[in-house]
Amino acid sequence: MATLSPENVLEMKLPSDPASIGQARRAAASLARKVGAPEDDVKLAVSEAVGNAVVHAFRGDDEDGTITLSVRGERGMLLVMVSDDGIGMTPNLDSPGLGFGLSLISKVAQDVRFDSSDNGTTVSMSFSAQVTEAA
Repeated sequence: MATLSPENVLEMKLPSDPASIGQARRAAASLARKVGAPEDDVKLAVSEAVGNAVVHAFRGDDEDGTITLSVRGERGMLLVMVSDDGIGMTPNLDSPGLGFGLSLISKVAQDVRFDSSDNGTTVSMSFSAQVTEAA
């Protein structure tokens, strides 16, 4: 079992660029491994959430946006949030994806919540972990 410490917290600000998907996936997987969360599930969910932000959040914007990844181990859980400052969840009939991303996230995460507004979208996910509080 890992011990919850400042090292069990991750915060990243990423550009809305496809390279951010791999960066986020690797960083979240490293922390998942450290706290005993299901690494493959975390990698898949983070890849889908960041990928959705890269593809959908900044459609039609002249400027690139920011994607924020926050991951922390807390009370036997790994809590993951992927946020963007894009246009929010809106239909995209020209989407290059297959439309399975949100379903995949819902399947692999223990709990998931999607919050969206004109100011962006946040995907909050939790995964079981073997984390204990620091003494």
